[in-house]
Amino acid sequence: MAVKIIYHGHACLEIHSGGHRVQLDPFYDQNPLADVKSDQVNPQYILLSHAHFDHVDDTVRIAKRTGATIAANFEISQYYSRQGLKTAGMNIGGGMNFPFGRAALTFAIHTSTFQDGTPGGVPGGWMVRIGERNIYFAGDTALFGDMALIGRLWKIDLACLPIGDCFTMGPDHALLAAEMLQARYVLPIHYNTFPPIRQDAAAFGRSLRQKDIKSAILQPGESFDLL
Repeated sequence: MAVKIIYHGHACLEIHSGGHRVQLDPFYDQNPLADVKSDQVNPQYILLSHAHFDHVDDTVRIAKRTGATIAANFEISQYYSRQGLKTAGMNIGGGMNFPFGRAALTFAIHTSTFQDGTPGGVPGGWMVRIGERNIYFAGDTALFGDMALIGRLWKIDLACLPIGDCFTMGPDHALLAAEMLQARYVLPIHYNTFPPIRQDAAAFGRSLRQKDIKSAILQPGESFDLL
């Protein structure tokens, strides 16, 4: 079954397959790169990697309008449950079955606090199984050695890796991550949104090709069919 990845700039993307619509880290209305606004997407599920505003900013607006289930770590899920929203809480190393397939929380090295100061628990990444494809969304993270273990545990079809530097790993470390993960394709995320994270995605793509790794470099609004 075909899986479509739609990139909306920063680390905001959608996964569509077989009538299922999954949103990762919704950041539309204040995202200077976004091609659409939050009222133009209609996910059934919202997966959150951590609590920073540039990854959760439109969560409440979208979930209230669509009735989407918010999947996140326990602390984040409780934060949104208290607002009357539908949530699915889990934690690092665990996963849950959904109508679209399965989603598991993976380790990430970062921080996680809501804008109002509420702690967001530990940050994470996602391994999403949908349409018989495995998509690794690393979230905001530094390079860490257990990415090699993640690559062993799952046969990864697409790895979404931050390359912005400053707040996450930069292109050089993301290249090492791609080698350890052994994904079929790599999609760079979390770059060019703000001046501190300006990067040359095309140069990163060339570096991947030198390692015989395929890249999927998308502009906001562009999509990629993961066959």
